[in-house]
Amino acid sequence: MTLAERRRMSRPLILEGAHAILDGGAYGDLTVDALARSLHMSKSTLYKYFPSKEDVVVALVERACAATDVAIATELRRGGDVAAVLSGLVAVAGAHAERLPRAVLLQRPRLPESCQDRLEGSRLALMDALRGALSEAGGVEHPALLASVVVAACDAAVEVAARNEVPLTRAGAVSAVLAIVLRGLPGGASHG
Repeated sequence: MTLAERRRMSRPLILEGAHAILDGGAYGDLTVDALARSLHMSKSTLYKYFPSKEDVVVALVERACAATDVAIATELRRGGDVAAVLSGLVAVAGAHAERLPRAVLLQRPRLPESCQDRLEGSRLALMDALRGALSEAGGVEHPALLASVVVAACDAAVEVAARNEVPLTRAGAVSAVLAIVLRGLPGGASHG
């Protein structure tokens, strides 16, 4: 990396480097040394942007969750019938899973507590959005239960995909959950 490129180094580039390390390995693979080395920068330069590895991970999770918050709000404004609302919000769940590196998805207990809290907040926001949209749409029995089941199924599908146990992307695994859920709605096959 040239001196000019180093001067343009920014937080988003550092976060992308951290994402690449965490997506390809375990949480323990992300060290300040490994990140600095992968970005061809000195540790002291890295420390100018982030004081610690944990701060990098917190920023990475916050970036993904903030994008998810915006996507949830956008989908709720869009509205539509039950199938459209479910499809939109489940797509948000899939996009959220794609924004997070594998190590974050699979090794959540190792993350800083603030990351665990933020991830749970996004999960609950998605569940609340689903429950509210299903309640408003009407025609769905037990919308709170259905919202909980959909989110739990999406979580399980994402984990299976992140572990490479199925030949699907994380978003693709979530889409498979959606297809199953839509078949169970009144009107079934006409939704999907």
